[in-house]
Amino acid sequence: MTAVLEVERLSKRFAAPGGGVIGAVNDVSFTLAAGETLGLVGESGSGKSTLGRCALRLIAPTEGRVVFMGQDISTAPESRMRAMRKHMQMVFQDPWSALNPRMTARDLIEEPLMLHTRLSRAERRDEATRLGLRVRLPAAMLDRYPSELSGGQQQRVCIARAIATKPALIVLDEPTSSLDLSVRAGILDLLAELKEETGAAMLFITHDLGTLKLMADRVMVMYLGRVVEQAAAAEVFDRPAHPYTQALMSAHLPADPSVKLARHVLKGEIPSPINLPPGCGFASRCPVALPACRDAQPPLDEVAAGHHAACIRVRDGGNRIDG
Repeated sequence: MTAVLEVERLSKRFAAPGGGVIGAVNDVSFTLAAGETLGLVGESGSGKSTLGRCALRLIAPTEGRVVFMGQDISTAPESRMRAMRKHMQMVFQDPWSALNPRMTARDLIEEPLMLHTRLSRAERRDEATRLGLRVRLPAAMLDRYPSELSGGQQQRVCIARAIATKPALIVLDEPTSSLDLSVRAGILDLLAELKEETGAAMLFITHDLGTLKLMADRVMVMYLGRVVEQAAAAEVFDRPAHPYTQALMSAHLPADPSVKLARHVLKGEIPSPINLPPGCGFASRCPVALPACRDAQPPLDEVAAGHHAACIRVRDGGNRIDG
């Protein structure tokens, strides 16, 4: 498969209030192919959203490279990025905040068509109607303002707007977390259909493990700005290697209520991202940590075919936290 997005050793740091540096994203590398969905999961504050915004160059990385469709956009000027925006889109977590309340749903869907295509006004109107129907919004509903739509309908407008220019890459930042369960299911079904139809690469950011298992082809687990594990989705759920991933996956509720749960409750809080110390960031909470875990940052090594984990305990088999 052709790589749509290549991220190489990307880091993003911010100045901390009162001094110091916040390491929001630290030395992250991954590729994303056409038609593939990469699920990005981790606790709040792990750097998922920052990574997604860096991948789209909505914010500039501090270090590293972002290569989109073969072009290095890491330091590209905004004039050049404007021409590329039609090929990369984002669906945000809160649709209400993402939509201009003074514009109708139709105007919101037409906006990217006006900016990035040469369609006439009549053609844009027809295309907006088609896109609305594709995301299951009747034509009459397109003349409503966001305040007159439900949360699920608002998110459908956001999705219609995102696919309007037929992008090669869509970043979805927790697109269903603010929605009710029944509405969430409809949005996920829609996204699965659109993935098959468009062949777009998708970076799906979520903290919902059920959604992750349903949507992702591969999974990347982040902790304190670093990738601690990356593998096919089934591999991560069935054979998690990193102790943090094991604890995370133990919180997943299976569909079968008769399945016995084996929860791993972590003690302590996630360390501060300000002026990160050397060593594994998870060591202070890890039940199988050794003194050596605090000496140096463990590399993201291949522990099985296509399965990478950043844990030195994998070598001696001591990485399992279930005994």
